[in-house]
Amino acid sequence: MKSGADEPFDAAYLSHHDKMFRLAYRMLGSREKAEDLVQDTFVLALFNRQRFETHPNQEGYLMVALKNMIFNELRKSEYRLDVPLDGVPEPASREPDAPLESILPAQLSEEDKQLLIWRFEKQLSYREISGRLGISEAGCRSRVSRAVARCRKYFEENEKI
Repeated sequence: MKSGADEPFDAAYLSHHDKMFRLAYRMLGSREKAEDLVQDTFVLALFNRQRFETHPNQEGYLMVALKNMIFNELRKSEYRLDVPLDGVPEPASREPDAPLESILPAQLSEEDKQLLIWRFEKQLSYREISGRLGISEAGCRSRVSRAVARCRKYFEENEKI
């Protein structure tokens, strides 16, 4: 069960995610990088939650943050692709409902898998997860963040194979 404090943030995610994904995909030409940067933008907004929720133009706030992240990514990788505006795929969140566990890398520990399932499939809040684990909410955020980082790393390693 989600807390009422998460509702404004969830509403912003639902209303802006697809538009942000399309922008990131057009600029980067990579579905994975686009998804990652959109997710990172929402994480940034979550960490600056008070500023984000009181901002008069939340969509503008998110889009500027996303564009800055995209430009940083382009600067780092020194590439630019021309991607046609038609034929943009749907974001991964709209794919068929496969259990998260079936697509997670096999290299992940059971603890990491459980954390990712609780957070992203069951959509438990950090508070709920920390209560299950008997740790602080900040500790829970750190564990989830590290699990996501390891998951990304394993996905990237598996792509190279």
